[in-house]
Amino acid sequence: MNAGAYGQEIKDVVVKTTYVDDKGNIKYFSNEEQKFEYRSSIFKDKPYIITEVELKLQRDNESLINAKIDEMMKNRIEKQPIDFPSAGSTFKRLPNLITAKLIDDCGLKGYSIGGAEVSNKHAGFIINKGNATAKDVLKLVEHIKEEVYKRFNEKIELEVLIIGEE
Repeated sequence: MNAGAYGQEIKDVVVKTTYVDDKGNIKYFSNEEQKFEYRSSIFKDKPYIITEVELKLQRDNESLINAKIDEMMKNRIEKQPIDFPSAGSTFKRLPNLITAKLIDDCGLKGYSIGGAEVSNKHAGFIINKGNATAKDVLKLVEHIKEEVYKRFNEKIELEVLIIGEE
């Protein structure tokens, strides 16, 4: 899905991906053939199984790399609810709008359905307070989408993929 954070995405480092197609053949895609976009790639809508990815990484000074990792981890600890289980950032960014701010401005931080709750730390995360079911999460997602649309006339989309049944 072209994961990303802090201004970088997986598309920036992928050279080639090996996959098994829907007929069981082993095939390869170059970076360009993967059609990377914001939180999307060719693999999002295909029943392919990724078996290997070749990455091109940059060499740098070990202490600089460790400092950058420490800074990013500090940022995550301060801003994201990593003390509770979640699927990560729940909704996609909107062009020129911060989706989490819209959710927060709707007064939804702390709002819960069953064991699923909009994080008080970051409104873009739905956390599991201990006993959330898939149905709880999906109901909460729909409630958030409805409230944001009612208040701001903006349709927000999931960043996570829903696979299977409730």
